[in-house]
Amino acid sequence: MNKKRKKRKRLKIKSVLIFILVLIGIALLGYAVTLIKVRSYYVKNNIYLTDEEVLKELKLDDKSSFLLTNSIVEKGIIRKSKLIKDIKIKRNIDLEMTIEVEEYKVLFYDNNIKKTILENGNEIDYDDSDIPVLMNKIDTEDVYKYFVKKMGKVNKDTLNMISEITYSPNGIDKERFLLSMNDGNYVYVTLTKLSKINDYKSIINSVENKKGILYLDYGNYFVPKE
Repeated sequence: MNKKRKKRKRLKIKSVLIFILVLIGIALLGYAVTLIKVRSYYVKNNIYLTDEEVLKELKLDDKSSFLLTNSIVEKGIIRKSKLIKDIKIKRNIDLEMTIEVEEYKVLFYDNNIKKTILENGNEIDYDDSDIPVLMNKIDTEDVYKYFVKKMGKVNKDTLNMISEITYSPNGIDKERFLLSMNDGNYVYVTLTKLSKINDYKSIINSVENKKGILYLDYGNYFVPKE
């Protein structure tokens, strides 16, 4: 009987030792994984942020783990930038990491609050001379929110053609705006028709690039300067 008990004790001790060794092996493997660092980064599709700014916002550097970074990003731990909507990370066998960035579109600079407005309505401190400037205050919050929503439908190339935006309501339309274009033209537009500004370039080409006022608020016609 004593021999059987001793044999069982030895088997239990052996099993415990094997279990401990397996745990140690897993721990060492996990530690080894963290030692594999990213050799280089390639940032794609960023417009407003530089490559360096993207990496800084995401807290990525030459000390970041090549194998673990992807899971960290997917959990949203490092997605804290107001400009970055989403990112996708791809890795290759050369320890290089490609970061595909999707940014929130920058819409305009609100001169009243000294902030830049994004497509989701967020306000940020961002300096870009190519974006339009909202010069005056919009009377109601509802009109302002609707204005932001409709501006989000304007493509980036057209946004770059707009210099200044002036809220210009009249007795009929409380959602009327005057756009000052970089080419010297002016556009009157109501918010329900703001998407038509995406056709601005083709409209101006059709009038042989004359200077004047384009009315998109009521109808669609161009009045050249005399």
